[in-house]
Amino acid sequence: MSNCSWQFFRLWNTSLDKGDERTMEPRNHLWASELGGSMIDNFLKMKGTPPSNPPNPRSLRKFEAGNIWESIVKFVLIRAGILVESQTHLSFQYPGLREVTGRLDFIAGGQPDYDKSSEIIEKEFNWLPPFLSRAGLDIVNGLKKQYPDGLRNIVLEVKSCSSYMYERAEKTGLPQAHHGLQIYHYLKAQEEINEGHIVYICRDDARLIELGIFNPSPIEDEYKKYITDMTGYLDADQMPPRDKPLIFAEDEGKFRANWRVQYSKYLSFLYNIENQFAFEEIYKSKVAAWNRVLTRIKKGDKMTDNNKEKLDEIRRAGFDINEIERIVKQSPDIPDEEE
Repeated sequence: MSNCSWQFFRLWNTSLDKGDERTMEPRNHLWASELGGSMIDNFLKMKGTPPSNPPNPRSLRKFEAGNIWESIVKFVLIRAGILVESQTHLSFQYPGLREVTGRLDFIAGGQPDYDKSSEIIEKEFNWLPPFLSRAGLDIVNGLKKQYPDGLRNIVLEVKSCSSYMYERAEKTGLPQAHHGLQIYHYLKAQEEINEGHIVYICRDDARLIELGIFNPSPIEDEYKKYITDMTGYLDADQMPPRDKPLIFAEDEGKFRANWRVQYSKYLSFLYNIENQFAFEEIYKSKVAAWNRVLTRIKKGDKMTDNNKEKLDEIRRAGFDINEIERIVKQSPDIPDEEE
């Protein structure tokens, strides 16, 4: 490696490491992407508190991977003739509560000229990688066959994810809660469109799954409650409680590291943990040990002395073992996260 005349990966890494982080300044509004996230983090950000743990290179690369997939989806939508709008700014505010604002990824639908779209793909974009042109043509032909009179407009949000998160979405049929709140905002903020889809793209093998969100729906209760709670803390100038580092995910029947803490921009400031890697070192083995106990509960295996010690540890952490046992026995089989 040291004998190479130059290295492309170093140029790429340098461009990513520069980042594009906004200067933290006080603000009165919530971003749609913050809904469902750590309240204490959002409180500090809205107060203009500089982060103690800005995004590290690994986080920047994950963000960049998401941008790459979003660009590919945008190309396919354009070539299929069904991109209506992109990066539309939408705001909504309940009386007396803080405003929520954000930019959606795409509005897709309409009445495309299928034949023209196919011709453009075949003649003008033959320089693109074959899989993109082929995907564009296949989508156009499929839409032409299924929807000759056009499509209703929907909101599309694209999220890249790990294999673990993809498997979770596939098994549960549910989006991550904060993604559901984000796309619900875009439906609530305008009256013309009442259907949104979250498209999860697996970074490891390019699998796709699409989950729907609608308005009206029970999600509004969560949406309004989150905004109401944040407004209360901000108006009282009262810092919300810190998040717990470990949580029990009821839809999975497993313990998980709390992403709100693990990826907090204030990790060292709030939790006295140096960085994300230090967090994983502290809690990863504990999560694995607790989940081994849950696996034995689900299988109906006899508890060992070590298992009983872990159950006591879980109780001391404030979790209801009886309720957890009930949920675990009914939960889907989702692989453990390897990261």
